[in-house]
Amino acid sequence: MEQSTAQRRLVKSPPELWAEVSDERALGRRLAPFGEIRITRVEPETTVAWEGDRASGTVELAAAGWGTKVIVTARAPDPERSAEILGGVLDGLGATHHRPFSRD
Repeated sequence: MEQSTAQRRLVKSPPELWAEVSDERALGRRLAPFGEIRITRVEPETTVAWEGDRASGTVELAAAGWGTKVIVTARAPDPERSAEILGGVLDGLGATHHRPFSRD
């Protein structure tokens, strides 16, 4: 298996991103193309290691100026497809989630 890596600085706080990547269900939705995943190791607020049916990898977070540097890796048989999936993971993590306004 070959390793693919994608990285990007996202304009979100480390705690906001950590909440998503350290939740097995949320991370599993993002990594669904690799099959059902499970978190195998956590270094609080910095690294999540995961394994799936068709791949394994890590998500690493580090504060970076006005945002958070996110590095996602995957070890899988098809590195080109893995790179596409990892780019999609970063796109999803970086997307703005609008909350509806509530009126009293």
